[in-house]
Amino acid sequence: MAHGNETKTILSDERLLDLIEALHERSTAGVTELAQATDLSKGAVHAHLATLEGRGFVVNNDGRYRLGLEFLRHGIPVRNQYEYEAMCAKAEQLAEETGERVWAQVEENGMAYYVCEARGEHHIEPPVRIGERAHLHQIAGGKAMLSCLTDERIREIVTKHGLPAATEHTITDEETLFAEIERIRERGYAFNREESVLGLHAVSTPIKKDEHGVYGALVISGPANRLTGEKLESELPKLLLGAVNELEINIRYS
Repeated sequence: MAHGNETKTILSDERLLDLIEALHERSTAGVTELAQATDLSKGAVHAHLATLEGRGFVVNNDGRYRLGLEFLRHGIPVRNQYEYEAMCAKAEQLAEETGERVWAQVEENGMAYYVCEARGEHHIEPPVRIGERAHLHQIAGGKAMLSCLTDERIREIVTKHGLPAATEHTITDEETLFAEIERIRERGYAFNREESVLGLHAVSTPIKKDEHGVYGALVISGPANRLTGEKLESELPKLLLGAVNELEINIRYS
């Protein structure tokens, strides 16, 4: 686990956050398991867990620990800062119209976060859930949001997070990414053709805030054999552009 960066950080805080991340990756875990996962001593893990339990962030069930609902109490107000209700209402409408799964995503600290989903009649179960995050360059919504940022900000994100591959189709070099972003800026929507998950296609339109700002993105996703051809290239983008145009107006003047 790397902790070094250009900004001075507090090591004990880094270790506490490592522990929370390790617990997040598991349904439940004991002290020994967490110590092995974080390279901390059992005593240090137990002390951190006791602090978290005392504040409601961790629950102890006979020596097996899990994250507590105190995270939810803090998380919901954070999510609501991102025009959550308006985006989710539009996602529900699009899911009903298309029969597919529709996501609302936002960008924070150079990553894409899944803040809400709506399931159409023919939706498939995705490998991600609400609250999870992804690299912006790997997904349609992420690329759509990147297209609304300045080139300087995009380079900062690439420098910080890199361009790791999720599949053999993921963009992994900066020149190709910028060429793709220029196409997105011209047409107003982004595609994901098996770039994050094999067998999955998606199309997304950014929800623009101003010249170089973005509220988030709406994404329609589905199996590659169904979201293809005219449907993927024209029908769904046209539907998304209209829906997002309405959403942007409602947000700005609400």
